[in-house]
Amino acid sequence: MSNKPISDLHNHPSLKPYGNPAEIESIWDFFKNNKPKDYFKDISPRKWIINIVLKKMATYSQSNLDSCFQGNNRLVFCSVYPIEKPFLKPYRPFSKSTGVHRFILGLIFGKKFTKNNIDVDKKIVSLLSGISLKTASRLIDPIHDNSITTIDYFYDYILEYQYLLHASGTTSKNVINGMQPKFQLVKNYEHFLETQAQDTICGIMTIEGMHALGVYNKQDLFETAEIETLPLERQNKLKLAFIKNIEAIKKEEFPPFFITYAHHFNNLLVGHAKSFMDAKGTFDPGFADIFDQTIGQDLGISSFGMLLIIDHLLSRENGQRILIDVKHMSVLARKSYYDLLQNMREKSDALKDNVPVICSHAAVSGIDTLANALITKDSFNLDKNSYVSIWDINLTDQDIVEIFKSDGLIGICMHDGRMPGNKFRKLLKKADEEITKKLHVQMFLTNVFHIVKVNMAYIRKVNKTRTTSKINEIDAWKTICLGTDNDGIVDPFDHYNTAAHLPAFRAKITEALNNYVMPEYQGFNVINLPSETQYSLKEIDDLMAGQPWEEAIDKVFYNNTDAFLRKYFSKDYLLQKEDDLIL
Repeated sequence: MSNKPISDLHNHPSLKPYGNPAEIESIWDFFKNNKPKDYFKDISPRKWIINIVLKKMATYSQSNLDSCFQGNNRLVFCSVYPIEKPFLKPYRPFSKSTGVHRFILGLIFGKKFTKNNIDVDKKIVSLLSGISLKTASRLIDPIHDNSITTIDYFYDYILEYQYLLHASGTTSKNVINGMQPKFQLVKNYEHFLETQAQDTICGIMTIEGMHALGVYNKQDLFETAEIETLPLERQNKLKLAFIKNIEAIKKEEFPPFFITYAHHFNNLLVGHAKSFMDAKGTFDPGFADIFDQTIGQDLGISSFGMLLIIDHLLSRENGQRILIDVKHMSVLARKSYYDLLQNMREKSDALKDNVPVICSHAAVSGIDTLANALITKDSFNLDKNSYVSIWDINLTDQDIVEIFKSDGLIGICMHDGRMPGNKFRKLLKKADEEITKKLHVQMFLTNVFHIVKVNMAYIRKVNKTRTTSKINEIDAWKTICLGTDNDGIVDPFDHYNTAAHLPAFRAKITEALNNYVMPEYQGFNVINLPSETQYSLKEIDDLMAGQPWEEAIDKVFYNNTDAFLRKYFSKDYLLQKEDDLIL
């Protein structure tokens, strides 16, 4: 098995240990979440149903640093995520659900916000995320306390950032592969080159959700879609908080490299895509039945949201540049952002002025354009007859081309909740361990080769119009990397469900490509979207652009990310002035 380094563009190594310091000694340690029997002592339908739900989720550490080191994950993008308040407030009394689902959810959560039911919420959040009941209480109690009118996500962000800051420079208490691993946050590419070593995991700070920099009036957070519709006094107060907090994080010792601008719920700045699954059957309610994502969903970027991007995050006048991650953005928001960058490129073609698009933990839909993605509403039935999910949150071919044109980066996730359509799920249900592994490799490679195919078609189209400065076809591979979303409260690939399993996953990908035409891989070859036929070996070879399998796989698992950082994480590009940082 290869011992080459692996990078992961999006994971959450600090979420569990920061949220549960009493039970998790350090960021290095593996932890299994508590079980329903630990919180619900009596035999009950509630406990039985919760057990069924939790079997689909990763209720254990996926990216604790010992697991990362075991999996050769030497470059970890540490995503800080202050848990959104609507994620902590079930949509009681579940009035939009069917009668059967309403009954089931009533058994689990109760239909009213009573003290007992709020205590149930805390236990379920703890079971799902691995944070302690104490932390769950600290996060949930203010939602229901009428004397508290402010939600300060920036305070939550600072606490988790400080946890990572204190973890930086620490050493594992275990010896792994003859070495005692170290962890070090890095602030730029030059620092990374000085720090990287066989025994060292390097970490890069990122943020998931622009809400992390907001200090909200609680009522506004739950009831208002756009910042411009707030009463002027509250509007100005929130705007000032965002501006001040961006200035603050740009002065930190380790400023975030990029920020995922949207997330699951409304942040009053930008529309988010639907991300929670609908019910899958009569007796199987989905997350969409439990939590209300509708406020702000599918909107574009607000005027102030765009101003924050241009004049504050991307600006180098107030500190170093912070890039934008378009994952979770609505279709309209992504379109607006791409148009902005196109206008910027037309004004300057200098590398230092270029702004690459990041999509940190993505999957593809196979839909050709953003306009066509908007035609049908996201629902369980939309994916009923498809191999991959065609929901708006997943990348269209137009997204892929825009990211390529920007010299950007796409981290492909490993997520059974986000990637598959129902055709794939049906295959997975009846699969044994070996077939499950082959199916997950097939799903991952389907995403990889679809991005390559779209990029290649764009390159060949452009090259037809050029006599010089033609784009090298091998560049079709340069935008692809790994973005697992480990520890992000996900439904991971079975058998490849922690960072420690990444080398085995890479080895299985190599096996699948080396044995592409062998009988044991018939039916498990890469799917060509949107036709859902399987690529022939000749078609695969054409997309390889003359490089061997191993070279392409190394690009996806590490080399593309390294090349991207060399350009866009450098002091010169960021315009990072060490004297301005808090050291």
